[in-house]
Formats: sequence, C-alpha cells, structure tokens
Amino acid sequence: MGAASSSIVRSEPFAGKLCGLEDVPENCITAMFIYMEPPEICLLARVNKSFHRASRSDAVWEDKLPSNYKFLVRRILEDQQQVGVKDKLIYHKKEIYARLCRPNLFDAGTKKLLII
Repeated sequence: MGAASSSIVRSEPFAGKLCGLEDVPENCITAMFIYMEPPEICLLARVNKSFHRASRSDAVWEDKLPSNYKFLVRRILEDQQQVGVKDKLIYHKKEIYARLCRPNLFDAGTKKLLII
C-alpha cells in the first residue's frame, strides 16, 4: 500500500481536470438506481444532468412496476377514454409508475386503483 494506493484516495487532476460526479458513466448510475427506492431515485435525480437522465431509464423503473402493469394501464386508459378524459400517451416506465401511484378510477368510476 505505498504511493500507488495513496494516489487513488486523493483527488488528483486527470488530464488537467478534476473528476466529479458528472464523470460517472450513466449506465453505472442506472445500475445503482435499480437497487434504490423511488423517493431516493427522485431525490438523486436533482444532483446533475447525468443522474437525471439515469433516473428516467426504463431499466430503473421496470422492477418497481407490478407484473401486470401493462394490463392495468390499458384498462385505466380505456375507461378514461370512454368517459371523455383526454390524457397524453405514456411512453416511459417512470411516467407509468407515477400514473399508477395516483388514484385511478375505472369500471365507470366504481373501482379505484393505485400502487404505493
């Protein structure tokens, strides 16, 4: 553990520039987010642009959705279209997760669905 290991610990210039959080590869951040809870992910998404982009990755949100989320989203959207509610299309898994965390009425408003 001589001089070689001490240079790892100290923050030294790399090619004339100090390395920071923005230098961490986005796929590494995504891999870290997969093991975190949604509130933690949303909090860390504010750190910088790389963290924000990683927080929108479908890989991060896939495991946080119920296994039947496609059926649930289809059911909710079909029911809302029947009563005339206009809503934008949902493309990202993060948006699907956020949508399912809100109360969603279906079956002519007789049933309510939300995940927490």
